This record gives sequence, structure tokens and C-alpha cells, in this order.
Amino acid sequence: MTTTRRSLRLAEWVRQWNAPLTRFLGRRVPAHVDPEDLAQEVYLRLLRVQDMDAIEDPRAYLYHVARNIAAESRVRAAQWEGHSATILDELIDPDTPETSAQLALEARRFDQVLSRLSPRVRAVTHLKLREGQTHQEIAQQLGISPRMVRKDLTAGYAALRRNLVKES
Repeated sequence: MTTTRRSLRLAEWVRQWNAPLTRFLGRRVPAHVDPEDLAQEVYLRLLRVQDMDAIEDPRAYLYHVARNIAAESRVRAAQWEGHSATILDELIDPDTPETSAQLALEARRFDQVLSRLSPRVRAVTHLKLREGQTHQEIAQQLGISPRMVRKDLTAGYAALRRNLVKES
């Protein structure tokens, strides 16, 4: 059978049985699976058949292939775990030129705001936000009480909020 003749015969089968075949597949697979895609898979497999003249009952053969594809689809759907937000976030490269430029800009703005604070508030805020030190560690390093650390941090946070939010 020539390729052209095989294609014409398959086109005839598609015209004749596509709508009922798609409904048939739709009843046999989960809702998130597109039955039209599965019908296309049926036709792709039929294109690989060398001797379509040997198929005695084309409709029965078509539905047999469709049943097999639906079964394969159900197995794939059962194994599919979906995509969590965490997995999708891992696919995004955080080190793009845009993010690097944005981070650099934010760091400069942060440093500009800090430079306008009093020396002690600037030191406390820097040690907390850039060095990740605890209130106790900051108090010991600067020779002030933990209460003064909290007071200076409150002032530093307020200045950052006021200036950085205003500039955004």
C-alpha cells in the first residue's frame, strides 16, 4: 500500500470515526488528560501500520488501539505527581542579569539609607541585617544593653521602611 493511499484511507477513518473515538477515549481517562491528544496518538500509531489492507475490521482495530492508549495514559496519570511550587521555583534560574542588577540596586539603596542613620543605629542595623547577629551578640559587641539594641533596631527598621518603600 502506498503512503498516499494509506494516508487517504486513514483520513477517511478520521472523518468517519473521530468524534465517537474521542468520546470513547474521554470516558476512559482522567479529566486532566485531553482525549483529542490521545485520538491523535491513535492515528499516529495507525500511520506506522505497513499493510492497512490486512485490517479486516478498521473500526474494531481503531478502538483496540484506542483502548491500549487509554490504558497507557491511565498508568502515566497515576504515576504523575504534579508540580509543586517548590519544584517549579527550582526550574527558574535565580541568577539572571535582571535579578543581579535588581539586587545590586537594592543593596545600594539599603546602604544609602543606612548611611543617613546615626552611627549606633547604623551599626546595630548592619550587624542584625547584614551579619545576622542576635540581639545579645550585638549588645556585647557594641557594649550596650539588649534593650538599646531593640530600640536602635526599631529606629533602623522604621527608617528603612520609610525610605525604601517610598523609593519603590
